Amino acid sequence: MNRGILFFGFALISQYFGCTASLAAGKPEKAKNRPNFLLLLTDDQSYHLSLVGTPAIQTPNMDELAHRGVFFTKAYAAAASCSPCRSAILTGMYPHSNGHWRNTITPLMSDPDSQFGRQSTKADQVGVHEDLPTLIELLGANGYRTGITEKFHLSPPWKYPFNDHFAAGNTPAAQYQATIDFLEKAKDTPFFLEVNIGNTHRPYKSPRKQANLTPVSPDKVVVPPNWPDTPITREDYAEYLTTVEQADAVIGEVIKALNESGKAQNTIIIYTSDQGFCYHRAKATTYEWGVHVPLSFTGPGIRAGIQTSSLASHTDLTPTVLDFAGISIPATVQGKSLKGFLVGETKTRGEGYAFSEHNAHGPSEEEYYPTRALTDGRYRYIRNLRNQIVPAYPIERFVTDVAFANKNKGLAWTCLDATPGGNWGNRAFADIVNNREKFPVPYELLRSTFFRPKEELYDLEKDPFEMNNLAENPDYKSKKLHLSKVLDDWMKQTNDDGDPRSHPRRTTK
Repeated sequence: MNRGILFFGFALISQYFGCTASLAAGKPEKAKNRPNFLLLLTDDQSYHLSLVGTPAIQTPNMDELAHRGVFFTKAYAAAASCSPCRSAILTGMYPHSNGHWRNTITPLMSDPDSQFGRQSTKADQVGVHEDLPTLIELLGANGYRTGITEKFHLSPPWKYPFNDHFAAGNTPAAQYQATIDFLEKAKDTPFFLEVNIGNTHRPYKSPRKQANLTPVSPDKVVVPPNWPDTPITREDYAEYLTTVEQADAVIGEVIKALNESGKAQNTIIIYTSDQGFCYHRAKATTYEWGVHVPLSFTGPGIRAGIQTSSLASHTDLTPTVLDFAGISIPATVQGKSLKGFLVGETKTRGEGYAFSEHNAHGPSEEEYYPTRALTDGRYRYIRNLRNQIVPAYPIERFVTDVAFANKNKGLAWTCLDATPGGNWGNRAFADIVNNREKFPVPYELLRSTFFRPKEELYDLEKDPFEMNNLAENPDYKSKKLHLSKVLDDWMKQTNDDGDPRSHPRRTTK
């Protein structure tokens, strides 16, 4: 099968939209005709798809969702690690506020139902506070059937009482079948299905992810200027871009299943990624590569053919779903409903900033390195709350000392997925170190990830790869002070003291 097979999904998605195009300009459905929701959530996909001009890839299904709906060019994850960002999506709250501030131990999708209840032996001490309603609880209480595929990664599991769990795998055929099975169970009940698409998570060449597509050629990729242009980096980047195409093929098959079910006309499709791809200065950081994600809304009542630079946040998804479903939005929700903007009743989301955070990728104390960040769409301001924590060894040791690297993959400044070698197969890190004399700028950017200043400021229009920190540039002093004040106000408003470890999960008896 060659890359042209991707367009088979494109044809199917066009068939779906042929059914719904007449609704795109109409008024939203009344509450009694509550819409269904399909959340397509890729795993570790940065802002890379052919729609936005990423060289060497074709993503016709992702692109068609954007063309037939509203696509946000400046959408941001609330957090940069899997569990915290997923809890933000399903609570409408920032991780430091909802209590789910780091990655957590959770059940596998193949586990028995008992592992998702209060008797679970796979419940982490860190997780969403039990006095806060989650989207899954609210939808279930209002007559929705809920389902989730492939990846759970939510804590505690009983706060996300999905009716159905599917260990689907990451091939198009498997996700197609899981979608069919869920829709058959839903029957005529309104539904919410979260399809988790793990192709874009390392390791990229796992056999479980193959879609029988011709791999992206390393010769065709355009290496970002903050990396060295070497054969190894090209190969590693091409492997990642191949998984983006694989994820697109999965989306095509899920849309095919929805279309065949006869339920497409009344289904709102949300496509996004949980956070950025797995490289340094990306996943597990609040740099642009870590939190800038694709986001589109498509379906009945939603305008078509809209690309907007209006800022959006993952915290907006829960209030948007509830608004469309005619369910009251809890006062605890910190995001804003996008419904008015999506249907054309308002001109913008109404928020001038998008905020993101990172606390720790995993449970080890050595991984705790909290950062807070915001963007106004042009500038990104980052505050490193523990910037005094620096390694007591040269970063070259990750490459030269295999035993050390295997033991110290989850340290504060990065995450285990982004360090060299091992099960995750990241070769770019070592290649940057090994080519530091020939390519000094990429090396210094990598090194700076481990030795961060207290504040960082980037002009994303002039410097989209965040290679020039302007925080100490006197010409940008007023901008830095302004954004710093905005961040201070946000932290105060959201009761963020910078250390969520001191606020244990609130539980109920």
